[in-house]
Amino acid sequence: MKAILEFDLPEDQDDHAYALAGTDALLVIDDLLNEIRTKLKYGGGGFKEWKVESYNEETGTHESKTVQACDHTLERVRDTLLEMRQSRNLPELT
Repeated sequence: MKAILEFDLPEDQDDHAYALAGTDALLVIDDLLNEIRTKLKYGGGGFKEWKVESYNEETGTHESKTVQACDHTLERVRDTLLEMRQSRNLPELT
């Protein structure tokens, strides 16, 4: 069995670009879910901590502080991503 997608270019240029980017979009979702899992399960990953720069107008200096993602918020983001993926029948990467 074969499946062929056909586009009339340039009229369908956007739809063509969306079709080509589908795998990349699934990879982004999967990578984000893995980063969330790494933080929630192991306390590491990209959400563990990062520096936030700000400007203090009172002192006229730039300040830096380290912040962490809230586990409760990450759980909600994860659940929302999974619900959205399921409601749109997006496949899981294998």
